[in-house]
Amino acid sequence: MHLLYAKARLIHRRLKAMAMLSRFYVYRALTPQNSLSVEEMRRYRDSRIRKLVHHAYRNVPFYTQLFDSAGITPRDIQGAADLERIPVTTRSDIQNASLEDRLARGVDPAKLIARKTTGSTGQCLVVMRKWVEERKLNLAWMRAIRSYGLKRTDILGVPRIPNALDPRDNQVPQKIATKLKLYRNVLIDVREADPVGALLALCPDVISGWPTVLSEMSAEWAARRTSSSRTPKFILSGGETLSEINRERISKGFGANVYDLLGAHEFSLVAWECPVSGDYHLSDDTLFGEVLKDGRRVEPGERGELVATNLHSFAMPFIRYKLGDLVTQGTTPCACGSPFSSIRSIEGRTADLMLLIGGRKVHPQDISRESFIAAPVIRTLQVVQHSLDRIDLHIVPYREPTQDEIAAIHTAVVKLIGPGVTFNVVVVAEIERLPEG
Repeated sequence: MHLLYAKARLIHRRLKAMAMLSRFYVYRALTPQNSLSVEEMRRYRDSRIRKLVHHAYRNVPFYTQLFDSAGITPRDIQGAADLERIPVTTRSDIQNASLEDRLARGVDPAKLIARKTTGSTGQCLVVMRKWVEERKLNLAWMRAIRSYGLKRTDILGVPRIPNALDPRDNQVPQKIATKLKLYRNVLIDVREADPVGALLALCPDVISGWPTVLSEMSAEWAARRTSSSRTPKFILSGGETLSEINRERISKGFGANVYDLLGAHEFSLVAWECPVSGDYHLSDDTLFGEVLKDGRRVEPGERGELVATNLHSFAMPFIRYKLGDLVTQGTTPCACGSPFSSIRSIEGRTADLMLLIGGRKVHPQDISRESFIAAPVIRTLQVVQHSLDRIDLHIVPYREPTQDEIAAIHTAVVKLIGPGVTFNVVVVAEIERLPEG
């Protein structure tokens, strides 16, 4: 009897410990499917919204002015239902504000991790977060990928152009994980002579990249793989809209299912494809997403623009921020039974690879990124390809660029696109927007 009583107490303590752990976001984020119910998720989300709104109004001048101009106070916002009272902000609105107005008072920008958006919309924004905020948001990616079957010892091959590492982004956790051979991410530089060969030699369990890049590599992978080559468990697509044509090509070439993820530097993970329903789970415990049409929230099945509020960015908040993606509203919860709300399709921007002379190809987002890095003077840009051997970069600067800044852009892009292509930097007063954006 005493032994049974002791076992019962032990089980009770473990259940109590698990219940306490489930209250913490980090613990929940490491589980493939969130342990909260829909109602618990809503309560958690609303509590984060209240905390964020109070913080932003008191500490971030941009939002103090925004709230005052709209005639609202933090007391008016008790949860997601009240957020509609706050005006929607755009990238231009944030960009036009000074850094001091965008950051919370008392935060030292020199200690923040800075991420530059890719500029796929033609507008680059520097997003800044605390190290803890960055790590917490990154856990959402891990949860999403684990839901597809990623194991701790799996190797993830990532064909892409390397990004410069922010010196303030302490990599100790990643280094420890790599040392223990846990969740290893291996970068394959697509600028190298044989990225497909390098990927085949790696034998990754999972492959992740831009769909246009993966689509280009998939046929060669299929042609060169041997009987000893490992078939990936699944393929991760992100960074641009995944077309059905590219999905079919990638799946056929690599011989694996393709799962799509939507991310943005302002929010980290936004949504990930549900392997059961085919819809996309919104990352409800890291952001609150709204799909708007003519200023109103749409019903399931309606299309609109995606607007989001980051629930964990307090150093530089993003409240009712327009992402610029067209999506179709899904159901809450998702049809698969998980507690997450959903969107049914993503019809955002697709940046296709540019074909250059000699058969080379370059991604326009790479040109945008290298240009923004080379010269922070750029406010807005547009990549214009006239022919296989001529590309113009139209830039709208914050001020008149110097010759050294123009030369820096030219050097960075020419290195990217290679010889035989005429590249010109053209300073313009404004960017002409095409009907498709």
